[in-house]
Amino acid sequence: MIGTSQSMRIPSRTSLAKSLIGVLSVAGWPARLFTIAGPAGSRRGALTGAPFAPITAAMEPVRVAAVGVGLWGKTLASAAAKDTGLAVVACTSRSADTRAEFARVHGCRALPSLDAVLADPEVEAVLITTPHSVHAAQVVAAASAGKHVFVDKPFALTVADARRATEACRRAGVVLAVGHQRRRQAANRALRRLLDEGALGRVAQIEGNMSGEIAFSSRLTPAAWRAAPAETPAGAMTNLGIHHVDTYQYLLGPVARVMALSRRVVLTGVEVDDATGILLEFAAGPVGYLGTSWVHASRTSYLTLHGTDAQAWSEADGARLLLARRGRTEREAVPLAAVDPVVEELAEFARCVRDGTAPEVGGEQATANVAVLEAIVESARGGRAVDVAR
Repeated sequence: MIGTSQSMRIPSRTSLAKSLIGVLSVAGWPARLFTIAGPAGSRRGALTGAPFAPITAAMEPVRVAAVGVGLWGKTLASAAAKDTGLAVVACTSRSADTRAEFARVHGCRALPSLDAVLADPEVEAVLITTPHSVHAAQVVAAASAGKHVFVDKPFALTVADARRATEACRRAGVVLAVGHQRRRQAANRALRRLLDEGALGRVAQIEGNMSGEIAFSSRLTPAAWRAAPAETPAGAMTNLGIHHVDTYQYLLGPVARVMALSRRVVLTGVEVDDATGILLEFAAGPVGYLGTSWVHASRTSYLTLHGTDAQAWSEADGARLLLARRGRTEREAVPLAAVDPVVEELAEFARCVRDGTAPEVGGEQATANVAVLEAIVESARGGRAVDVAR
């Protein structure tokens, strides 16, 4: 009999979830089919299916067209083939030769234009990886044609465009998912769980850098669309730094104000900034720093959370997490399971199309990231702190 003064301890939702995973594993369901993660905007753990859950194998594949067949379009198409529940059936791009080669490699039909894709009855959804400035218009066009939409980040370059595209998808009743896969990296998921559990105490600061060596690539020429200042305001923010903006807000909530500096320090052949530094103030109180650049000698991707009880470092592009607790000088490794964030987000998109559910990063979440990007661009141009639009 349980005494009234020593009542039975109620297990946490996270503990129950872990127990359930154990039971399912004994029953023959691999533990890798599940992760314990908090839903966006929440501070509670939840049991969520990973992309290889049995329902994916049973459902009819979602027939998608690749709109844009450059480097990231190819990456998405290759990832889609890994049991995501998506089948690439068509593609389009500005270059007839490029789309023909993509069609040959991925076994799909090459179509001459976006209009042709949207008029094709076989196509249920589109994967958009085109220049940033046309994302919003293409999302609106796809929604008007009744096609579900997966669009790469940045969702748009202005809050107004992001809201317009989100509303178009809502009115059309189609799924809208935005490619912010890095929040799904193993270290970032674990960081979120540590925050949910209060393991870091009160977080005072976050800092990170998301940079690359694109400046040394033969692809960055004056003719490349990324070399146009209108496509890449604040330099690497649009293709690299925006990833950390999403992860920062996933971990700590909305950014309220920013102060940014963006400069062309090294590049000479193109008229775009190559180094950007941002101070951020979060609505909940913490402050942070984000650096992003195109001229690092090698790819850089890390972030650090500084709390009153512990500090945590996400390193190796989200594949390694180290923790140092208050009073200890050594950093301990946090065990992580290997994940494929791109495959996971595409599998989620397929399930949402078939189930009519909402993706983790939809129009609302992506628009919040665009709001931070827009404030950063304004701050860098005006040399002053800028409040983030809400």
